[in-house]
Amino acid sequence: MTSAKQLVPAFLHPAWTLSLPLLTLTAVLASPAQNRLFTALLAAAVIVLMQWLIPKCRFRTDHYFSPLNLALGLLLVKLIIAPVMVMIVGAGNDLFVAVPSRESMEGAVIIDLFAYVAFCLGLFFASDRLTDQRPPSMIAALFETPGPVTAIVFAAAGLLGFILVFGSPGRIVAYFLDPATSADMKDELEGSWSGFLGTILRPFLAFALVAWWARCVDRTAPSKGIRGQLLAGVVAAIGITLANLTFSFNRAAFVFPVLSLVAVYSARVRRIPPLVTAIALGLLLPVLFLLAHFRASRLPGAVADDSKTTQASMGEANDTVQGYAGGPPLAGLFLQELKWGEHLFGGSTLVASAFSPVPILGKSFRDSSGSALYNNTLYGMPGWEDQIIPFSSELFVNLHVFGVVSGFFMLGLALSKAQLFFAAAQSAFGAFAMQYIATWGATLSVWSLSVFCQIAIYFLWPIYLYWAAVQSRNWLRGMRVQRAGVSHF
Repeated sequence: MTSAKQLVPAFLHPAWTLSLPLLTLTAVLASPAQNRLFTALLAAAVIVLMQWLIPKCRFRTDHYFSPLNLALGLLLVKLIIAPVMVMIVGAGNDLFVAVPSRESMEGAVIIDLFAYVAFCLGLFFASDRLTDQRPPSMIAALFETPGPVTAIVFAAAGLLGFILVFGSPGRIVAYFLDPATSADMKDELEGSWSGFLGTILRPFLAFALVAWWARCVDRTAPSKGIRGQLLAGVVAAIGITLANLTFSFNRAAFVFPVLSLVAVYSARVRRIPPLVTAIALGLLLPVLFLLAHFRASRLPGAVADDSKTTQASMGEANDTVQGYAGGPPLAGLFLQELKWGEHLFGGSTLVASAFSPVPILGKSFRDSSGSALYNNTLYGMPGWEDQIIPFSSELFVNLHVFGVVSGFFMLGLALSKAQLFFAAAQSAFGAFAMQYIATWGATLSVWSLSVFCQIAIYFLWPIYLYWAAVQSRNWLRGMRVQRAGVSHF
């Protein structure tokens, strides 16, 4: 790490936010009276104000793959896009216990607005400077480039995980041809050591590809090997996608590591122009939706429907946005049914959410987790676990507004620190690790604590193992972690 490094990011000019009040005002005027959410106008005004007052809460243009940009983008969807879609399409859902009142949805927007402001304040108070003091041991260890032995060990561990889960190449092929088989395999492996070890070992194969690619990047001068680094990155991205599609075709399982790979390439090898990124997103987003449709159509009991009306398609899109973003209909109904914090949980569901993904130990926490409370409240019965409780809503029902403000303020501080470590990382692997962890952390802007903890427990073992190996090696050698150079471990 260089001494006393000052990072000066480039920000998008805030003038674009002036379109937000116009968008929300148009939605308010064009929507039926019973659908109008006037707090969306307030949210738009506050976003505009914060963008002008606090430059740090603007979108970054120097590293537009930044987790900070992801968090800000998700908050924008939650505060503007989701309410606008509610005004256009409506808030009805026949599966829930009730339809949220307009006042409840307005209140949910207000709570998310507190979260947004607190997040921006966290960015404002975060330090921009990395000192020349020794960094935390995990960060220092990750600054080294993995050697070939690491890639081989990771690949072997990942292949062992595939063997434990699938048993044979034929079952892997069958899995990709018919996603319904994933439900059968899940039932077979649930509660078994093979299932547990297979889950934590399979990510090692993706990280083996990352380690190999990172070594190519760090050992080759960009001016001499851009094509080779790009080709290696494409191969690694394809391998990561295929390997992580085996996690029940979960799109985030492969999108996030591939996004992190692209972010490192753009920051360390050659900057990817925004236009190229926009074109790529335009081509890939439909593929992701088709993948979700393919998975859903192959599940037991699924019925193909090729005759959907435009209104039905818009309703489906609205449900998807509201579900993933924790929009006003879901958060409003949840808070409405719990009487707006009349009985606070005092942090108990947060503790349960953090521990619920832990094998064996977490079983006793799952029924009292935020996810269980959220789904039981929405559906009026246990047994449904398909909705993700928004972090802001869980903080509110535990610690009221204080919890929302303090939680999102800390999130802003943490993501700012991760951004500094990403910029200062002296290896592509270290930059990838920072980006990957922070990208999942950014999802706390709309998703739940239990999702992040689940990733930390099941998907980050390659990072933990590499850190432990480097620390052990340097302890045995009786020397400090080297701050630069390629590791021969």
